[in-house]
Amino acid sequence: MPKKILYLLAFLSIIWLAPLQAEELQKLTFDIGGGVSAPLNPIARYVGTSGNFVTGAGVNLNKNNSIEGDFMWSGLPPNLTNFHPLLLPRGSMNLYTLTANYRYHLDNIGGSMFGVYLIGGGGWYYRHFSINKNFIVPPNTVCQPVWFWWGYGCDSSGFVASAEIASGGNSAGGVDAGAGFTVKIGNKGWKFYTEARYNYAWSRGVARIPTTLIPVTLGIRYN
Repeated sequence: MPKKILYLLAFLSIIWLAPLQAEELQKLTFDIGGGVSAPLNPIARYVGTSGNFVTGAGVNLNKNNSIEGDFMWSGLPPNLTNFHPLLLPRGSMNLYTLTANYRYHLDNIGGSMFGVYLIGGGGWYYRHFSINKNFIVPPNTVCQPVWFWWGYGCDSSGFVASAEIASGGNSAGGVDAGAGFTVKIGNKGWKFYTEARYNYAWSRGVARIPTTLIPVTLGIRYN
């Protein structure tokens, strides 16, 4: 993920939170973190494990219920254990998501510093790929789902269309659901959290393969 995007998100977060008073901050929630994304079938056939970055902000309805908007980036690197690297496009693929979520949380179980929460919602999922401009599809390459994944189509003979593709994307709706564990850091509302969230996004167009993965994230959460 480009460092400029990370710097911009951090800068906007500081500007957003700095002017608020203590009472107003108690009504808000904010999180930022990163971790590892594990692909699930069907995309596990084409994608390997990669990193992720997550950040979000929202409003606490009361001490147990919150509504928040989340942004996530996750890499989708080629899974070269299932395919010979010389027979596949050389490039990169990334997933970007914007989702609205409901979170039910218990912040101090039995009066302790530990908490748990459930989270779920849905929104926009965008899968973007970029292929090395020097890559050319070998002649008479038989169509397989992995080629659809990279944005290629098939001709009437059942072979991969040899059109050159530099980059492209697939946008679709999706849903997510998961759970997290928190540990309080001091008495100011900050917490360390770890979370696993299932994501499923439908597909559109030629790349008719849904996006399915579980990002496991570690980070810092406010309220």
